[in-house]
Amino acid sequence: MLCKWLGTTTLRLANGWWVAIWAVLLAVVAGWALSAVTGGKRAQAEAKLARNRADAALASGQDAVATMGAQGAAEQAVDTLTRENDHAIRSAEGAAAPVPSAVAAAGRIGLCKRAAYRGRAECLQFTPAPGMESGRSGRADP
Repeated sequence: MLCKWLGTTTLRLANGWWVAIWAVLLAVVAGWALSAVTGGKRAQAEAKLARNRADAALASGQDAVATMGAQGAAEQAVDTLTRENDHAIRSAEGAAAPVPSAVAAAGRIGLCKRAAYRGRAECLQFTPAPGMESGRSGRADP
């Protein structure tokens, strides 16, 4: 009786192992097929994402260039207007009349803060050192 039971149990186990082996093999093939199908979609999504990033970087660069160009043009317009005003003041009747020194110094400091005048000889003493451009001349107010 024991031999008969062992024989049928061994046969059942052998059949069970084959079923298990086939099940594992079927699972591996199904997993491979699924990854092959979804892998192509993932590659497409990654390529689209890379294109979108490149487009965004290009647009950002174009915006930065346009902003800098507009800022430069605005600064140039302000500097041109300042020069025109300076010319009009200096050529006006009575421009050669004496002005109190405190008023002249305050006006000069104000003009020297503008980019159009920073490089002039009379402004060099009022030009702040690089990194110290806080709007003050670095000297005590007169």
